[in-house]
Amino acid sequence: MTKNLSFKDKCKVYLAQWLVKWGKLTHDDFTKAELQELINDSFPYAFTFNIPMGSGTVTVLEGNITLDNVNNRIGLQCLAALNIVVASTTIYRAHVVFTVSASPHYDKNMNTLYLTGLSTDSVRLVNDDYALIKDTQFLVSRFFPKSVNTLLGGSLKSALSLFSAGTSDIASDYLQVYLTGSKQAVLEYHIPHINKAIKKQITQEDLSHTMREDHWREVLFSKLGQNVRVEDDMLRFYLIESHQSKSDAC
Repeated sequence: MTKNLSFKDKCKVYLAQWLVKWGKLTHDDFTKAELQELINDSFPYAFTFNIPMGSGTVTVLEGNITLDNVNNRIGLQCLAALNIVVASTTIYRAHVVFTVSASPHYDKNMNTLYLTGLSTDSVRLVNDDYALIKDTQFLVSRFFPKSVNTLLGGSLKSALSLFSAGTSDIASDYLQVYLTGSKQAVLEYHIPHINKAIKKQITQEDLSHTMREDHWREVLFSKLGQNVRVEDDMLRFYLIESHQSKSDAC
C-alpha cells in the first residue's frame, strides 16, 4: 500500500501506525475546507427535466459543504439557475438554493467511503435581479394565434381548448400556474420535478471514494480505518474502535 508514497510520506505512515498502537492517535479529521477542495472542480454542471409543453434546466453554479453533527449527515448546499423554456422562449427564470445530504459509511473490506441515504432537504427561491416570469397574456400572444388571444372574457382553458379541440387541458392547467404572477408559486409547482431530477442526476454519479494509494493519510486509513462519522464539524476517520463507533454497533 505504501509503494506509491515518497520516502517522507512512508515515514509518516510508519510513525502514525506506532502512535495508533500506543493510543496517542485515535482518529484523523477532514475539515470542511479540505472536503470543499475535493468538489470545487465539479461546478458548474447542468441537468434537465420535462414539463408540460417544454423543458426545465437546472444549472448548478456552486456548492458548499455542510456538516450535521447530530444526524451524522454530510450536506451540499447549492446555488443553481432554474430556467423554464417553452417553444424556444424562456418563460421563467430564477436562482434557487437547494440542499442535499447523505450519511457516510465506510467499508473496511473495500477501503471505500460511501454516501448513503441520499435526500433532498430543501429548495428555496432567491429573490434577486436574475428572476423572470412571463405573464399569461404574453404566453397566449406568443404561443397561440391572434384569433385565440383576442378572445375577451374567456378563460385561458377555453381559449386553449378552442385552439386544440379540447386536448390541451394539461397545457392550460400548467399555464394557469402563471396567472398569479408569483415566482414562488411557479417554483413550488416545479419542486417535485426538481427533486426528481436532482435524485436522478446524483444517483448517476459515483457516491464513493476509495482510499488513494498516493496519499499517506488515506493509506494509513486503509490499513487501520474502522469507522467514519460527522463530529465537531469535521468528517472524522476513526483509526481504532472508539466509544462512539462501538455504541453504533450495538
